[in-house]
Amino acid sequence: MNALLIFAAGEGVVNKGILPHDLKEVFWGALAFGVIAFLLVWKAGPAIAAAWNGRLERIEGELDDAATKRADAEAELAEVRGRIANADSERQRILAESRSTAEALKAQMVAKAEKDAADIKTRSVADIESSKSQVTADLRADVAELALGAAEAVVAANLDAQTQNDLIEGYIAKVGASS
Repeated sequence: MNALLIFAAGEGVVNKGILPHDLKEVFWGALAFGVIAFLLVWKAGPAIAAAWNGRLERIEGELDDAATKRADAEAELAEVRGRIANADSERQRILAESRSTAEALKAQMVAKAEKDAADIKTRSVADIESSKSQVTADLRADVAELALGAAEAVVAANLDAQTQNDLIEGYIAKVGASS
């Protein structure tokens, strides 16, 4: 610094704008700068260091959280991929179960239809037998009526008028008595 002072104080040496013309100004300016720098380092230094360290810790915490979340996401992705892989086997199982259920249902429906058909056939046979019995009874009644009519005709042809009138009167009396 002595060389600087000698250089600046030199007589006849023209200062080319490097230093101000007044050395006191340089001295007090340098001293003020040194004091402010010292105060900044002494008082603001710990606060700046604490803020810097806090920021580093916060960033490290965020990185740790991100790593944890990434690990969780990767585990979940692996689980989803496993479920997707199992979905095909689950689909095959469900299809097989559905087919077996459909076959069982089909067998039940066929058995029910066969039973219903047998019941209908049994009722039809019973209805046919009943109708046959009814027709046979009606036919016998008609045949008996015709035979009676034919017998009456034969008897009426062999009877004389007096016997025939007696028979008619007896029949009328018998019908009138039953009414």
